[in-house]
Amino acid sequence: MRVKLHMLLIIGWLGTGISIYAQRSQNQKYSIEAGGGINLSYFDVGGGSPGMSFSGTMLFGIADNWMLGPEVGFHHTRGQDSGTPNEERAYEYKSNIFELKLKGVFVIRFNQYPHKPWKRKLRPRIFAGLGVLQVQPVQNQQLTAGSTEEHLPVAPVFCGGIGLEYAISNTFSLVLEGGSSFSTSDFLEGYTNLENSSANDMFHSMLLKLTYYLSTGWN
Repeated sequence: MRVKLHMLLIIGWLGTGISIYAQRSQNQKYSIEAGGGINLSYFDVGGGSPGMSFSGTMLFGIADNWMLGPEVGFHHTRGQDSGTPNEERAYEYKSNIFELKLKGVFVIRFNQYPHKPWKRKLRPRIFAGLGVLQVQPVQNQQLTAGSTEEHLPVAPVFCGGIGLEYAISNTFSLVLEGGSSFSTSDFLEGYTNLENSSANDMFHSMLLKLTYYLSTGWN
């Protein structure tokens, strides 16, 4: 709970500070983003083994520097007790996590520096979102510790992070995003133990995306 509060405060502080310096500019009315990368999961089983992540986003310009839209994601997570303090337990898991959320993006534009063309190709961003996760454990070892509890396979999630966009042309750009997702569930790998677990499950992701502007383009 303390981590979630810190993330909210940090994102709110950054958004407030950046909005003072960001120049108002014409909105990009519509854009589509799609790409993939890796995730690191921090669940009750395993120690942050990397997995694959993919996402697709539709963003709409709602105000100067602000965009909002739906995002769908897929995360294949995996982990094992080997090499962790619970090594003697010898559990391992694989889970597919499907994500649907509403995502807000604040974009910083450097168009106030026309004598530095390279700055006009870069746009840092801050994003946050709310949504739900649907969890599908696959090929899991039978977990019979006696303290496993049944949970619904759907859980709310909050995410936040930062990114950097680079213009390839007036229509296409590349976006590198890194963020964290905090769920309200402790069952994303198909297992929870109330005696040993002190926090809900979370994961980090790093994604490289291609953006296509449907309307006004980069400028």
